Amino acid sequence: MGGNQTQIGFILLGITDSPCVQTPLFVFFLLIYIITLMGNIGIITLVQVTPSLHTPMYFFLTHFAFIDICYSTVVSPRMLADLLSEDKTISFTACMMQSQSFTHFAIVECHLLAMMAYDRHVAICQPLLYVTIISSRICWQLVTSSYLFAFFSAIICTWCVFGGSFCGPNCVDHFFCDVVPVLNLMCSDTHSSEMVIFAFVTINVVGTSVVILLSYISIIRTVLRMCSAQSRARAFHTCASHLTAVALLYGSAFFMYLQPPSSHRSLDKVASIFYAVVNPMLNPFIYSLRNKEVKGALAKCGKKFFNSRQHKSFSSFTMEEKNHSSVTSFILLGLTTHPELQLLWFKVFTFAYITTLISNITLIVAICPSSHLHTPMYFFIGNLSFLDFLYSSIYTPKTLLNCTSEDKSISFAGCAAQFLVSGGLAYTKCYLRAMMAYDRYMAISNPLLYAAAMSKRLYIGLVATSYLSGFDSSILITSYTYTLSFCDSNIIDDFFCDLLPPVKLSCDGTDSYQSLLYFILTFNINLPSALILTSHTSILAVILKMHSTEGQCKAFSASATHLTIITLYYGSILFIYTRPSSSYVLERDRVVSVLYTLLTPMLNPFIYSLRNQEVKEALKTLLKTQTAS
Repeated sequence: MGGNQTQIGFILLGITDSPCVQTPLFVFFLLIYIITLMGNIGIITLVQVTPSLHTPMYFFLTHFAFIDICYSTVVSPRMLADLLSEDKTISFTACMMQSQSFTHFAIVECHLLAMMAYDRHVAICQPLLYVTIISSRICWQLVTSSYLFAFFSAIICTWCVFGGSFCGPNCVDHFFCDVVPVLNLMCSDTHSSEMVIFAFVTINVVGTSVVILLSYISIIRTVLRMCSAQSRARAFHTCASHLTAVALLYGSAFFMYLQPPSSHRSLDKVASIFYAVVNPMLNPFIYSLRNKEVKGALAKCGKKFFNSRQHKSFSSFTMEEKNHSSVTSFILLGLTTHPELQLLWFKVFTFAYITTLISNITLIVAICPSSHLHTPMYFFIGNLSFLDFLYSSIYTPKTLLNCTSEDKSISFAGCAAQFLVSGGLAYTKCYLRAMMAYDRYMAISNPLLYAAAMSKRLYIGLVATSYLSGFDSSILITSYTYTLSFCDSNIIDDFFCDLLPPVKLSCDGTDSYQSLLYFILTFNINLPSALILTSHTSILAVILKMHSTEGQCKAFSASATHLTIITLYYGSILFIYTRPSSSYVLERDRVVSVLYTLLTPMLNPFIYSLRNQEVKEALKTLLKTQTAS
């Protein structure tokens, strides 16, 4: 090959270069990656602990789940890091290893799908010989040969891509080192490499798809000969999950790799996201939601788990002769039981909710296109508006429905989900407000070092950390709260599934649970509030040292907006959650809850816009643009 290999690294351009989109994408893809790991590990664990699933089909399925974990892990962590970092470089060796690993796991997955199709073919077409043909030894031989052949194919393809000369641009227009984008950067002749790669893709993708096609042609012929409609339906049902997985993987793979190189375009990134990130997340749900055996095994495991917890709780209270019942739903009493007041509350909540949605969305839309607002402070404000939008949407629709309906019940799972999401959003907002206080402190006390101290990488990382910490805490407290034993009463004297009312219904609020609750609330509420207090105390000390009255007024004005929000939010939060349990009065607490769940998300955009000249100018520009268009 001609030319010298001077390339020592590449730059991954990623999915997008828009700062406004990178953080939501980070949260979105992080959630997908976590679900991928949990779903596939769950499938592997379920098959291992359930003897009835120790069959060839589920043997292949466990390897399929393992491969999904592997090739999602090859791509997702690097992609998530690049969404938070300004430095998107990847070394030549790391890029080569990522490409080789991804190719290897993707090829193994194609072979596994072909084996699973053949397994279904033998099970339906030759059921009497199934145990003999698909023996344990054959299964291991098939899987081992697929790993070895895939490894050999991946080595050859990787050498064809990275064995050439790279002497020109080093920007890979992708979010990982895929074959096609890297191949486009070669300055040597790529014709021979493309032919070899095309041959291996044909063998591994087209070849396995032919096996799948022939297997299902044989299956369809056999099914159509069956006399019983029930047998035909059962046979088709056993193939439904596998066909769905095949359609998802091969559809995106054919779109990506079996089109002419000249036709590759930006839409390929979407296809790559689908098969590299989304597919591994969907596969466990496809095989569990459409498979009666897997659903049955899940139900048995779930019953064993909850029965063991209920048995423990029952045993601990038998000496006190307390009668426990299995609560499947709760009843939300709401804000009032008077019909006239319910109509009034319905109007108030409707107005507040519509205002919340419009104002927060408007603020986000005003910040995104305004380049002068692409600063750490407005990045935090945009995320806060996004959280307020979601936070209000967790409570208000159900509250409005209860105001107009006689059925005020909410399922156990629905109450737990509302509690989990709202808790995660609330804790995240506490961290965001602490970060905003620190941001104001840096801007006022160290204005010359502000740009260096609050770099893009730092503030995006802080926001991502706040989401992770908030939802980790919420998952922990929710898992403990909703595995408690509940007594006969299922009536929640509140308008949503807040923390304290369900806990009051519990029969086993132990000291360990109270200690955990105190720790979580202290860590997520008191700690950020202490950071806010320290930051604003330091700001006040800096302002009082200023000689210029104009400078003092400007500094006070910059902090006034944030202080107003802090007073509204933390005042109500600390009032509700940091008092002794004996002093709780539910009627009074409901009114305070309305303040932080309904009014605060509605007022935040107005406070930030009416007291902020930059936001007002951005809103005017946005309005003029929309009017002109």
